[in-house]
Amino acid sequence: MIGRFLAAVLLALVVFSAAAVLYYWIAFSVGQDLAREYLVVYRQYGRTREVEIDGRRIEQRFYEVEAEQPARRWEIILPAILLNNLLLLAVLSALALWYARRISGPLHRISSEINRVLAGEYGIRVRLRSNDEFQDLAALINRLIIRIDEESRE
Repeated sequence: MIGRFLAAVLLALVVFSAAAVLYYWIAFSVGQDLAREYLVVYRQYGRTREVEIDGRRIEQRFYEVEAEQPARRWEIILPAILLNNLLLLAVLSALALWYARRISGPLHRISSEINRVLAGEYGIRVRLRSNDEFQDLAALINRLIIRIDEESRE
């Protein structure tokens, strides 16, 4: 069950990545060469300097603008997409493991109690957490165990 879920998560990531590749392929085919498209980031720095006006020294604020090295658009977008995919994979895998444990834990307890009954122990009851999804199944198994105990004592 967990294997199927993780396979579905992996398939979703592959589809998402394929969609991104398809987008860039379509953009390239209509004339937008994203590999040659550059983004330039400008930084503005505020500086002060002392100037003398009419014999008084005051601070004057001025601004300088510098251009950073140009970066290709795909060099900015591709790492973000990959990081997004990895984070999504990690979160969904953690959710899958938590959910699988929530399902397999009660089933393991039920299975071990049934094995104890089959081994000949009496007075066994399946006890699960109060908010467990398998409470109805545990109640039915407990009724079955009680009936088996009663019939074996007769």
